[in-house]
Amino acid sequence: MPPRIALRPSRLLSSPVLRPTTLSPRRALDNSRTFLDFPSPPEQVLTATRTLPYTRTRLYDLIADVDSYARFVPYCTSSRVTRWSAPDPDSGRRWPTQADLRVGFGGLEETFTSRLRCVPGSVVEAVSGAPVAADGNSSPGDSGSGSVFKSLVTKWAFEPSGRHDTGTEVRLSIRFRFQNPLYAAMSAAVSDKVAATMIEAFEKEASRVLGPPETLSTQEASQ
Repeated sequence: MPPRIALRPSRLLSSPVLRPTTLSPRRALDNSRTFLDFPSPPEQVLTATRTLPYTRTRLYDLIADVDSYARFVPYCTSSRVTRWSAPDPDSGRRWPTQADLRVGFGGLEETFTSRLRCVPGSVVEAVSGAPVAADGNSSPGDSGSGSVFKSLVTKWAFEPSGRHDTGTEVRLSIRFRFQNPLYAAMSAAVSDKVAATMIEAFEKEASRVLGPPETLSTQEASQ
């Protein structure tokens, strides 16, 4: 009769193959990641510049009229000012400080409650989504309120061109960051044309509203 082989339970439980294991929640989360987990898309910056034959005050007034954006600004399908500043002590005018803007390009659209910064005759800036620091990053602890854009900052700046009879230099900058890298890939084909298209549309609107190009003296161009 062949000899019997006895297996001790303690030997089986101590085997590294049979010993039960338990993953901590952190390890379980790490192991659940897949190749579809992409890093956050980087911020993109688009710029365009034009010199227009009008005073900067008149050009500024066009851009400060945020309620009219949906009529002439490409990629803006709806615009409505919801909050205004106190009256200016000198002119008595009020400037928009908050607006609801619906914007999008590349087949993606988003509605933002945008914070507006207006410097009369000089700057109109709309900040949408997460606040953006000077280094281009969103402020710590903040996240964009939209599902497409994490942040979107559009800034129009106006300065005298510095040359006789040449009007005002208009500078447009657009800084934006998508929530999802797939959105960034979808918009890649059109995003580099956005700023140029917007400033061209502004030039046409200026011509329509302000009339024929003005012949400006150096003093007039600085106003």
